[in-house]
Amino acid sequence: MSKVMSFWKTWRKITRTALLGMLCLILVPAVCAGQKVTVRAKHKIPPPPPVDPSKLVWPLPPQIARIRYIQEAIGQRDVEGIKKKKAGWLERVAGVTVQNEELPRLKKPYGVAVDSKGLIYVADEAQQKVLVFDLEKKHLAFRGDKAPAHFQLAIGVAIDDKDRLFVSDSVLHQVTCFDAKGDFLSVFGSEKLLRPVGMAVDNDLRRLYVADIQGARLAIFDLDTYQFVRYINSQAPSKEEPHGFLGTPTNVAVDPDGLVYVVDTIPNRVEVFDTDGNYVRGFGEQGRRAGNFARPKGIAIDSDGHIYVADNEFNTFQVFTPEGQPLLAVGHFGPQPGEFMLLTGLVFDNQNRLVATDAGPIPRIEVFRYVTDAEAKLAEEKMAKGEGEKSASKSEAMKAPQ
Repeated sequence: MSKVMSFWKTWRKITRTALLGMLCLILVPAVCAGQKVTVRAKHKIPPPPPVDPSKLVWPLPPQIARIRYIQEAIGQRDVEGIKKKKAGWLERVAGVTVQNEELPRLKKPYGVAVDSKGLIYVADEAQQKVLVFDLEKKHLAFRGDKAPAHFQLAIGVAIDDKDRLFVSDSVLHQVTCFDAKGDFLSVFGSEKLLRPVGMAVDNDLRRLYVADIQGARLAIFDLDTYQFVRYINSQAPSKEEPHGFLGTPTNVAVDPDGLVYVVDTIPNRVEVFDTDGNYVRGFGEQGRRAGNFARPKGIAIDSDGHIYVADNEFNTFQVFTPEGQPLLAVGHFGPQPGEFMLLTGLVFDNQNRLVATDAGPIPRIEVFRYVTDAEAKLAEEKMAKGEGEKSASKSEAMKAPQ
């Protein structure tokens, strides 16, 4: 009998201990959360101010804004407005995170392009496909997710004046082309490319420029026949011209005059070539001052000819004159609107929207609006009428992005 009583006493102790453990698991998160609130209230620490995206502009007032923040997009949930599943009372008390259904979203975006309809195409390295964002109709689609098209490492994207999509694959060392409807058209370049990355289109000359980082060169293809034309090769430095040679070209852009701007990431430079491949000029160097780079990647050109260069170590994009004079820096490290955590790609559309890809812990695209020189001049004239002589002293800072 004593053995039976001893057994039940031991059983009650074990049961009591297990119940206490379960209560701790449920109540400790709630108590800790309450403690955080109490500490904040005790020391009168105000909550962080909310960011109002509608007021994010660069440069700051009283100067005329030249870049305005518009929005960000991550994936199907936020684009199509799908609501997250709410936690029940038991989950809230226990501090348990509700696992929502996994929906398509960006994971590691790099290259970005925009077609004539405003559709945004983002190459995602981690998903081996291209995500297509329609922010106006709130829809997300894909390219490269159906045979015969496939990718192993989609990096660069470019769009021509027929809305054909070109996608570079760094592993398959080739370029895949889709028509405006998303149907597969062709694959080319495998015999001429070692590790293709960023690309750009010259519609007037019917050229596709492909940065080949492993080959340290640009490859030129005919935009219509997909035939290889020639390389813009590395140029040996000399005492007279120490620059003009390509080491690790990653991204490329073409201005309205046909000049080709190439981001050379390791030497932290932007090199400029003419249509014949001759070196014209360059700018940038490693450093922490305005106009310096740490790890430049994406490049884009606005409708007034300003050059935009993304830096994924500074997590900012800088604006330059065509000659390389720094004018404005936008962004810094962080998860908030107008901030970046691993800035990679840049592109302009025909509505003066600038789209940037962020491959950081919160993979996303961020959309900005460029205020043109003409729009800025009009805004300056309106300000001058309202403020008279006060605005005259600011006019010099409003002639171009600052």
